[in-house]
Amino acid sequence: MSFLFGKRQTVQALAELLEDGREKMNAEMRKPRFHNYSGPEVSLEVAVRVQPNNEPPYEAKMKVGLLKMYLLKQGVIVRVKYDPRKPDQVEYDDDPRAILDRNPQLKKSSTEG
Repeated sequence: MSFLFGKRQTVQALAELLEDGREKMNAEMRKPRFHNYSGPEVSLEVAVRVQPNNEPPYEAKMKVGLLKMYLLKQGVIVRVKYDPRKPDQVEYDDDPRAILDRNPQLKKSSTEG
């Protein structure tokens, strides 16, 4: 019965955001329930194009915590993880510094005022 309690296998890949996560976050935060919210972090889903190694890209929905969505604009590349047996269940698996390093378009240029 060890198969019931085995650690699930996950694979990491890069994924491109197909919709604006920041916009979804802002829309969610405008809801009345968030005016004085103190519960667990809410997760939302954002459409992505996953780019696995040695396999063709595919589209899926990525789960990500509401407070981690501020850098997730359309076109941004993030690291994700998924179970190869359930590739449509994609989870965010990145940190802000790595996202900024991978996506220079998110950084303000020194010429901007």
